[in-house]
This record gives sequence, C-alpha cells and structure tokens, in this order.
Amino acid sequence: MKTLSNSSLEGEKQIHKASPLRGGLLGSLLILILSACSPSLPSGILDEEEMTDILVDIHLSQGMAEAQGENPDIGRYKYAQAVFRKHHITEAQFDSSMVYWSGEDDDFTRIYENVVTRIKAQAERLGMEAAATQDRFASLTNEGDTANIWLGKDFACVVPNQVGCVYSFQMKADSTFRPGDSFIWCFKTQFVARSMNNEAIALLNFYYDTDTVASVNMLLRNDPKNELRHKPGRDLDSLNLRSIAGFIYLPIVRSADPPRPLLVSEMKLIRMHKPEEIKKEELKVESDSLAADTLAVDTLPQQKAERLSPFQMRENQPRERKIKVTKENPNPLHPDRGIPQRINRRKR
Repeated sequence: MKTLSNSSLEGEKQIHKASPLRGGLLGSLLILILSACSPSLPSGILDEEEMTDILVDIHLSQGMAEAQGENPDIGRYKYAQAVFRKHHITEAQFDSSMVYWSGEDDDFTRIYENVVTRIKAQAERLGMEAAATQDRFASLTNEGDTANIWLGKDFACVVPNQVGCVYSFQMKADSTFRPGDSFIWCFKTQFVARSMNNEAIALLNFYYDTDTVASVNMLLRNDPKNELRHKPGRDLDSLNLRSIAGFIYLPIVRSADPPRPLLVSEMKLIRMHKPEEIKKEELKVESDSLAADTLAVDTLPQQKAERLSPFQMRENQPRERKIKVTKENPNPLHPDRGIPQRINRRKR
C-alpha cells in the first residue's frame, strides 16, 4: 500500500484551499466574456423589460380612453402622454425604441407575448370580461362551413420607415375552399400616439382562375375594430380561388408630425361557404345515410278512379235518416177482460 509523505499531504491541502478562488476567477471571466459577446442596445433605446411595461400601460390607457365620453383622439393622446410621464421617458424615445424592436422579429414577438399575457391577467384580476368572449369569431376553428383559416401571426407592428412600413401575408387555396366562398379579414389596430398623419391602408387581393383578381381595400384611422369583407358576385361565384394576399401599409410622411407606429392584433381570416353549397352537402350526407328501398314497385296496383254521374254523386252523399219509434200504450185493451180501469199517472 502506497503511503504519502507529509510534504505531499501539505501540497494537496494547499491545492484544495486554492480551488475555490480559482473557480471564482473562472466564473468572473466567463461572465465578462458573455457580456462582451452580447450586443448592447443603441443609446436612448429602451430595453426589453421597459418596453414590456410601457406597452402594457399603453394598451390599457388606450382602452380607457375609448371608454370615456370625450373625443377618442384627444383621450388617446392624453392617456399616452400620462404613460410617458409615468415611466419618465419622452415620446421620441418611445418611438425610436418601437422602430428598433420592430426590426427584431423574435425579440419583438417575445415582448408582445408577455404584453398580451399580462393584460389578460390584469383583466381577470379586475373581474373584467376577457376580450375573447366579446369576439364573435373567437370560438371558430379551422374546420366547418364557417372557419378561421388564419395561419399568420396574431399581432404585428407597422412603423413609418423603409424597413417596417408594410405587413403582408399570402395564402394558397386548399381542398377546403369552394367556389362562391366569402371572406372576412378582421383585426384590431391602435396607433401608439396621436398624430395628424395617422393613416394606414389595408388591402386584400383574391386570385381566381382565368387570371381574374378581386380587391378590397380600407383606410385605417382611429377605429380599433376593422373588417375587410369579400363576397364574390355572379361572375366569380363559379370560379375556383387559387390564392389570397393582403397587406397593411403605413405611408412614410416627411413632416414635423409623422405618423406613429401602428399596432395590429387579433388577426383572423374567416371563410364562409355559400348557403347553397352547405345545403347540397347536407342533402348528400342525408341521402347516403338512408337505406335504399328494397321494393322496386308498389305491391298494390293503383286503380284508376271512375268518374261518377250526377245521380251517383247525389246517392253517395250522406243523408239524415228518420227512425219511427212507437211508444207502448200504458193501458192496453183486452176484449176478453173488459174495459180496464184507466190509471191516472198525474200526481195530486
């Protein structure tokens, strides 16, 4: 068995004493390296946590402004300024941060998911009705005669710059589409602050066979709820739909009062079949479910009705017949017995 000398034991103790110090130094170096590798935010840009807090207050404040009786535009502006004062920032700093974060798709998606989660949690704490229960299309799925076929993001941010001024989508038709289908593209919009140039454009294009295109457009201003509806006319209801494309565009205006970033949320694309197509489908299912009749013809031959003469018709009519009833004589006469004594039935 190998034995260690006293000098070896002392050296081993010194190594164990130095190991915690060495581990702390390595951890500090690792943190410094990671912090150096992570990108830093530009000057004046709010970080992710600050943006989440401010966007939650912005959404709640805009909802409060719409519930007030005063002018909605004035109310939105006043409440937005109150949010900026609460967080000790300027409107320009918030706009710059929105422009920066909207260019970071993954980060901005994570920020907005946190915003939506916190808003729903606050609504439940306050006993408010959730927004989903107020939406008539909230319970729809992607199946059925009336279905929500939206496959894109639930929210987006459109900012007035060269990079983020357009939000667009494109969808190809599948086997669930039928000729004559109607569509509704619905979503909510909200400008983060007031401006005289707060105007955006929403457009839907429907591409049919024979290179036919139908378009629907709408000007977006301060109304929070928006719907673009398309119902094909007689010239389109028999054509097959190939694809759908749409976009929301916020024009770039070079002025002292530029348009503010536009928040788009709760996007849905509703597809509705024609009532005639629904009825045909129901009749087809019903006919398939019924068993076929095993009798080819009726078992009883049909007799041809005879034409009656006027005399026969008169004779066949129901008549009221009189029956003659003979009452029995209470004092019958019997010759062999003589004249019976009359019975007086009247009471005295």
